[in-house]
Amino acid sequence: MDVRFAPDIPIESAPTPPSSWYTEPVVLAAEKRRVFQTAWIAVGRADQLAGPGSYFTGNLVGNPYIVLRDDDGGLRAFHNVCRHHAAVVAQECGRASELVCPYHGWTYRLDGRLKRAPHMGRMEGVNVGDLGLPPISVEQWGPFVLIDLDGPQGGPGNPRDLAADVGPLNPPLDELGFQHMQWVERRTYTINCNWKVFVENSLDGGYHVAYAHEQLAGSLEFDGYATSIFDRGSVQVCGASGEDDRLGKKVTYAWLYPNFFINRYGRMMDTNLVLPTGVDTCEVVFDFYVDYDDAEEWEAKRTIRKSISQSHVIQQEDIEICESTQQGLRSMSFHSGRYSSLLEKSVHAFHAILWDEIKDDLTQ
Repeated sequence: MDVRFAPDIPIESAPTPPSSWYTEPVVLAAEKRRVFQTAWIAVGRADQLAGPGSYFTGNLVGNPYIVLRDDDGGLRAFHNVCRHHAAVVAQECGRASELVCPYHGWTYRLDGRLKRAPHMGRMEGVNVGDLGLPPISVEQWGPFVLIDLDGPQGGPGNPRDLAADVGPLNPPLDELGFQHMQWVERRTYTINCNWKVFVENSLDGGYHVAYAHEQLAGSLEFDGYATSIFDRGSVQVCGASGEDDRLGKKVTYAWLYPNFFINRYGRMMDTNLVLPTGVDTCEVVFDFYVDYDDAEEWEAKRTIRKSISQSHVIQQEDIEICESTQQGLRSMSFHSGRYSSLLEKSVHAFHAILWDEIKDDLTQ
């Protein structure tokens, strides 16, 4: 099985990664270990944690987690797995003063410490202080909440610094007021393609827009399309004609490695979180935000509904092309392709970062 990629070859001469990256379970297993369990991953919104005891839960590449506000209003995250027999402790979202496992009643404080373990009798050879919920790094960035599964920030095995990762993305997003936008809706799509296919589709510098999104293409000005690439992300900016109220005069597409997109346009912003669910399936979570003072006002609601409906049409077009690509990647006729040196610089950068993180697992 050929899995190698050569990031040092100039983009003008470089082949794209082999098709095995998109079809082989061993590659996905390496990505889970080396990428999704060690990177900062956006999992929710600050407005979901409005006060002490509020929480939400999720599952990141097989790891149940909980994010909450503790009694002092601090942001915390834990592996949402009981230390008794591994049952998932908290469900969905809500507000609680303590976390009670539904299996045997083990109870945890909001700081993760074990509070009660009923009917256990005498336990030897164990420190009760070690039986709390294992902590996960958690940070807020603007309206977003991100976690890093592999432990407290700065601790052993966790060298990633979120501030450094997102630093280059802040100036263009701050200019557009992303910090203070109001969330209005979430939509989730299940797609029959490898997660990287969707990421690449979103990073291709607008290459596919003229062919896959005819209506959208008519409102964008590709002559001035600009791409800036950073250590852990990129920002792409494209002018808009101004004839489409939804887009305004400029569209900004920001990406945080490996799987989080922030798209700012007009009075709207949407984020796309791409999560692998199998070697050839993924889930994409869309959250929509607005900068209206009153999103419930009739005219604002009408405009927002129209914008989200248009976004849904574009997403359906992307699903069709991404699923078609996944079929082609399984063809015996295809091994690797080529990059557009003009437009696909972000795609090439994505592949280079990814290869650096998974190569040791795949070349031993």
